[in-house]
Amino acid sequence: MKRVTVYIDESGTLPDPHDKVIVIAAVVPKNKEQLDKLISTMKKRKDSKRRPGELKFYTAGDKTKTVFFEALAQEQIALFALIVEKMGRKIPDTPEHFALLCWLLLSDVISFCNITDLIFDRHFFKKSDISRFNKILTKQFNIEFDITHVDSIRHKRVNVADMVAGAILAKETGKDEQSYKIIEKKIISYKKLNWVEAKRRLFQ
Repeated sequence: MKRVTVYIDESGTLPDPHDKVIVIAAVVPKNKEQLDKLISTMKKRKDSKRRPGELKFYTAGDKTKTVFFEALAQEQIALFALIVEKMGRKIPDTPEHFALLCWLLLSDVISFCNITDLIFDRHFFKKSDISRFNKILTKQFNIEFDITHVDSIRHKRVNVADMVAGAILAKETGKDEQSYKIIEKKIISYKKLNWVEAKRRLFQ
């Protein structure tokens, strides 16, 4: 089984009750250079409001999204998605809750490939929260992953996961299905459940 690096980001939030769902996406490239190629393709685009060095779904223009996702669809990249319906809840954004969601997502990824590294767009900023999250996640799998939490401005590859998560959230909320349709065939797993079901899985 191929050993790979997985890039992970989310769209939507746990605490905000106005966010009906939260999406966590995992991007598994054949090699890291594929992501560099996608990012470099976007550097010439002018129809984005993003800050220099960032590629974000909700600040990218429609043309940028189309060019990006069409390029992604041509690469040997596998995509995985977890969609959790929050059921109107305001859910505390804790290392425990976020680790639960990432575990549910990565359970599918790990059956597809041998994960060596996990690269997360930084979700927590306190070292204690990051350490707690890493400990919980590795304990669930009983595997010692190399886990890194990065700043997406400096580590551009993780922006690909942001774009994928954003496209899926836009589809789930009925705002835009075009981006999702371009990459739909690249999605290996599309797991959808509500918050109560998500917590139940942890205790099964």
